[in-house]
Amino acid sequence: MRIEPPSTPERAAEPRTREAPVGTRGEPRRSGWRFVPPLYFQQGAQYFLVQTATTTFLTKMGAALESIGHVSTLVTLPFQLKALWSPLVELHSTRRAWTIAGQAGVLLGALLLAWAPTSAHWFPATLAAAFLIALAAATHDVAADGFYMLALSEQEQAAFVGVRNACFRVGRIFVTGAVVWWAGVLEERRGAVPAAWRDAFLLGACVYALGLVVCTLLLPRPAADAPRARERGVERGFLASFRDYGLQPRIAAVLLFVFLYRAGESMLAPMLSPFLLKPVLEGGLGLTTQEQGLAYGTFGVLALVLGGLAGGFALARFGFERCLWPMAITMHAPNLLFWWAAHAHPSKPFVFAIVALEQLAYGFGFAAYMVFLLRISRRSNWPTTHYAISTGLMGVAAMLAGYWSGDLAEAVGFEGFFAIVCLAALPGLLVLPFLPRTRAEAERPAA
Repeated sequence: MRIEPPSTPERAAEPRTREAPVGTRGEPRRSGWRFVPPLYFQQGAQYFLVQTATTTFLTKMGAALESIGHVSTLVTLPFQLKALWSPLVELHSTRRAWTIAGQAGVLLGALLLAWAPTSAHWFPATLAAAFLIALAAATHDVAADGFYMLALSEQEQAAFVGVRNACFRVGRIFVTGAVVWWAGVLEERRGAVPAAWRDAFLLGACVYALGLVVCTLLLPRPAADAPRARERGVERGFLASFRDYGLQPRIAAVLLFVFLYRAGESMLAPMLSPFLLKPVLEGGLGLTTQEQGLAYGTFGVLALVLGGLAGGFALARFGFERCLWPMAITMHAPNLLFWWAAHAHPSKPFVFAIVALEQLAYGFGFAAYMVFLLRISRRSNWPTTHYAISTGLMGVAAMLAGYWSGDLAEAVGFEGFFAIVCLAALPGLLVLPFLPRTRAEAERPAA
């Protein structure tokens, strides 16, 4: 049952959130297994296509590190700012139509990206293609996440949150693994970097085009997926959607949770590769590049997928309230192992085990984070927009937490850094008792 706040005189003219459909327009209800995997594979592939184009490719083309740093940050701005145009997605046309249109825009950008390496103006062409992909992908994210809430019941959303996270990671593996690997193979065969990356990006565009066809055929048409602009009183919706986000119950606790729950993990992530690769004399663990790739690219990815699936199953089976504390603690507890590793410098099998355990715990605990954002969005009058606001704030929080991680590790060393990472998890845990959870509380008017 969708939980909604009661109407007040001030909000009486605004549209109310619709129930998740039990069927679709003229067709039987489709299992999430038919459309969730391809939808979130596309979402993962498009995000990491932008990242790969602005880091790995530009590096191979000899771009200056300063330029790479600036470009790779600027082109991701649409993912952080997507909430600004999310009401347009909710007000006009259907979430399904926006999702397909977003993928079409990404495909257009991917084809431009495949042309860019052999262009005489390859740098600005790459930047333009990456920004087009990012803009279309960010819009797609808004629509796809809104569609997810309309096409699945609340219990199904919890059950499939691990599946969608796992498929997002598969999309990442395809781009950062298969596409980059194929570019490397072609570089060795031909000795020409631009032509190799042109064909590698073209491979990525072809697979993404296949995903677009699959999504077009398999995405259902939920009865509730209708343009909001036709509803009475919705003309004030653009500004009202942002206002209502700030009026939801316990908004201070919600914002603190969004910003603090992943603080430790967001600090940890940028420094894991340097920690694994740095020599022991410099405080690292001395792994080779191949060993680091094996630790994260094989054992880590498998553990992450299993953790996400286990998290989704637990949430669907036992409920959010019973799972929140165990999942939150599980997500942060492995950080203690990195602090121990920085002190003890264990053997490589132990390092592989720590990496796998950390990824397993992250996948498990992150599922609770995503389900909470879905829950508070479903209870609002503007679920698509509110989920976009929450995930946009999530991205900003991760960026801010990770931005200073290198400076901090440089100043205090890896052992001190991981100790701080462990402490950074505590504020997020302290917020948990203050989160809105029960139906009665959700129905209480905002102060």
